[in-house]
Amino acid sequence: MCSGILLSGTTPLYMSEMSLPVISPRDLKTYQIVKTSTEYVYKSTHAPTGSSVFIKLLALAERNERERQTVLSDVEYVSRRRSERLLEIVGIFRTSNTIGIVTEWMPNESLHSLIYQRDLYPLLPLSICIRILTDVADGLSFLHNQHPPIMLQRMKPCNILLDAQYRAKLSDFWLSDLQKVNFSMDHEENASVNYLSPQRLQKHGPTTADDMYSLGIIFHETLSRKQPFQENNPLKLVTEITRGIRPQPNIDIILKVTSLQHSQRTNLSQLTHLCWHQNPNMRPTAAECLSRLYNIQETFSKEEIECEIDTLYKGKERAVQQSQTRIMEFDIRYLDEGWLTKSDKSRTQSVPEESTDVDSLGPGTMKEKRSASLPVSSFKTNIHVPTTCPEQRAARNYGVSQIHRNAADYFSCPHLIWSINYVQTLKRNRETILNRVTEGHLNQLIDTMRSKSVLSREDSENINAERTLKTRTRKCLETCSEKGEDASKMFLDSLCSRNVIHMHSRNPA
Repeated sequence: MCSGILLSGTTPLYMSEMSLPVISPRDLKTYQIVKTSTEYVYKSTHAPTGSSVFIKLLALAERNERERQTVLSDVEYVSRRRSERLLEIVGIFRTSNTIGIVTEWMPNESLHSLIYQRDLYPLLPLSICIRILTDVADGLSFLHNQHPPIMLQRMKPCNILLDAQYRAKLSDFWLSDLQKVNFSMDHEENASVNYLSPQRLQKHGPTTADDMYSLGIIFHETLSRKQPFQENNPLKLVTEITRGIRPQPNIDIILKVTSLQHSQRTNLSQLTHLCWHQNPNMRPTAAECLSRLYNIQETFSKEEIECEIDTLYKGKERAVQQSQTRIMEFDIRYLDEGWLTKSDKSRTQSVPEESTDVDSLGPGTMKEKRSASLPVSSFKTNIHVPTTCPEQRAARNYGVSQIHRNAADYFSCPHLIWSINYVQTLKRNRETILNRVTEGHLNQLIDTMRSKSVLSREDSENINAERTLKTRTRKCLETCSEKGEDASKMFLDSLCSRNVIHMHSRNPA
C-alpha cells in the first residue's frame, strides 16, 4: 500500500463507492489564480453552496490506477473525521485528466503569511499567536487520537491555515503518509528538514512524536518571526539536528520581552524544549500540549483578543489598499496536471525567494518576493501558472488572463450621496454600489459580517445561493437593509475602508 493511513489489507475505494461528492467543472462557477504569501493558488466558487473553495491538484500522473484509488481512499477516510481545527474537504475534483481535492477557502491564508508578511502584519499580537498554537495542538490531538493515529509528518506554517477570525485549521493531513522524506543538495529540498525530527531524518518510521517535534519548531518560528536554522549551513543541517542543535536565539530570550507572567514564560519555554526533545519518549502528547497552551491562553481576555483581531483587520486592509491588486482568471478546461511539471521541486521552504513562475505572464510586471511553499497539497511538485505562455496573448490561449488595474483608476471611487440614515443611503445608492463591488470585496464583506454575527449562517447561504455576482451583491444589500442601521453601516464602512466607494458628508438629501 502507498499509504499508512488505511488499516493494513484495506481495499482501495473506487469513485462509485466513495461518500465524498465528485465535483466536476460545471459544479464550480468562477475560477481564479490568487496570490498568497507562498504561491499562486486556485480559487473557485462551489455552485451548490455558493462558498469559496481551494482546488488542490494532486500529482498522480506517474501512478497506476490502483495507487490513485489508494490516494482517494485515504482522502475519503480522513474526510469522515470532522473537527473545527481541520480544513473541511468539500469533495474530489475529477476530470478526464485531473484529480484534485476541493476544500473550504481560508480568507486569511496561512500562519506563514502571518509570520512573514510584515507589510500586512507589522506587529503580531502574542494573544493571537498563543490562540493559533492552541488551535494547532487541538487539531493534532484530534488526529493523533484516531485509530489508527493520523500523522501530519511535515507540519509547517504554510499548512496551518487561518479563517476570518484568525482561528487555525490544519491542512494536508489527508496525504501525510504519501509525503516521502527526501534529502538532496538542493536548498528547497533541505528547507523541509527544518521541521523533521531527528528520528525522521534518520529514516525511522513515523510516530506522533514526530509531529510534536514539528510543533516545537513552529512555536519558536511563530514567536520569533524568524526562519528556523537560518544561520546553519544547510548541507550540515541534518547532522546538526540529529546531534541536538535547535533554532536560535534561545526561546527564553524571545519570551523575555513578551507580556507573559514569569510562570507562564517558564511554562511555554519548558513546553517548547519538551516538544523538540532529542528523545521522542520525552515529548508531550498533543493532548498534554493542548492543556498547557490552553492555560496560557486563558491569561488573555476575550475582549483583548477581539481588540487585537480588529487591529489586525485594519492594518491588513490599509496595506492591501496601498498595493496593486492582480487577479488572474482562467478557463477550467486548461486546469490539468500538465501544469505540474517534472522539473519542479517540492516547494516547502519558508525563506522568501524570487518568483519566476508567474512574472512571465505579462510584460512589465514586477518581480515579487515569496516563499516557494504552498498552502495547498502536492507530492513532488508545486502548483503554478503554466510557464509555457510568456506573453499575455499566449496566456489567453491557455485560458489565462491577467487583470492588472492601474491603481489610480482603481481607486478613483464614486462618492455616494448621504440620505437620512445608513439604511436609506444604502438603498439610494444601490446601483452605484452594485457596479463597484467585486467578488473579492463581497466575499471578504460576508466573512467579516459573519465573524461579527451581523449575518447569520442562513443569511450568508441565501446570499451565496444567487447565481451571479450582481444578484449576490443585491441580496446582500437587501439583507443588510432589512437588518437595520448597524448592518447597513457595516456594509458601507467596509466598502469605504477598501476605497471601493466614498461618501459625501451626511447632509440630508
